[in-house]
Amino acid sequence: MNSKAEQLKEHLDVLEAERLILTVELRNALIKEAKRLLPLAIRQASRKKNPSPALLRLITRLAVRPLALSKER
Repeated sequence: MNSKAEQLKEHLDVLEAERLILTVELRNALIKEAKRLLPLAIRQASRKKNPSPALLRLITRLAVRPLALSKER
């Protein structure tokens, strides 16, 4: 029979795998939404009067942010 420590490690491994899946799914959803909002962001940023590049900056940060899948232990 597995010791309590081994059982806990196995449970933590399952939780870590679930976290990785959720991270990838969230990132995918964010990128899809950013793609949908990109034309609006470009229009806002390129207005002659009161340009507002905030949304474009947010999308850019999301696009270039590395996806850290591994967790340091």
